[in-house]
Amino acid sequence: MLRKIEPGATIGVLSPAFVPVPERLAAGIGYLQKMGYKVKRGDSLQNRYGYFAGTDQARAADINRMFADDEVDGIICSRGGWGVLRLLHLLDYDLIAANPKAVIGYSDITTLQLALWARLAIPSLSGPMVAVEFGKGIMPFTAGHFWGQINNRETTYPFEWRDTPVQILQAGKAQGRLLGGCLSLVTSQLGTPWSPDYTGAVLFLEDVGEKPYKIDRYFAQLKQAGIFERINGLILGDFIDCDAD
Repeated sequence: MLRKIEPGATIGVLSPAFVPVPERLAAGIGYLQKMGYKVKRGDSLQNRYGYFAGTDQARAADINRMFADDEVDGIICSRGGWGVLRLLHLLDYDLIAANPKAVIGYSDITTLQLALWARLAIPSLSGPMVAVEFGKGIMPFTAGHFWGQINNRETTYPFEWRDTPVQILQAGKAQGRLLGGCLSLVTSQLGTPWSPDYTGAVLFLEDVGEKPYKIDRYFAQLKQAGIFERINGLILGDFIDCDAD
């Protein structure tokens, strides 16, 4: 069972992928502290190796340390980018299984979240990150639903679709385990030992900065891999800055 993340808890902050902007990182940590949380900084917040926040080995070791640290109740990543797929084989899954904790983030963090589910059935939360939303100003919609889920003590969390514009592509009713995240990362993980079984799932997908032909290619890959034949439902989020030149 995952630990509760409530005021007074300790949140571990690390960078499994790209290097965070220092000013936004500081502002994001300050935001969490004002919300009543203690923060433990990972070594990867200070590291740099090319465009990564340290070598693959160093970033993997930072993830392992955060799970091993008994003071840390949950993990919120600083930012995404790229690089987690390079280090999945370096994680200590036995250690993580013995110390399950929620990992919060999106973008490249999708890769880590899906791997933790595929190997260990540890759930995660696709949500705001420390040096992004928390660091530059979080939208009320995002903050409301994020903290609403964090502080929820019920077995369900209701989401009213009428609160946001929705286009129904195929009507119906479905239920299933919610899996997914960043489209380009979901497809990159297919065929690896760290890609989950999507059978019966409700798949959610979003992305940013991808050209239309790339999005078309990602969906074609999902189709040819038989994913759409196995899922119970599909939710598409925003595809931001994905216009053609």
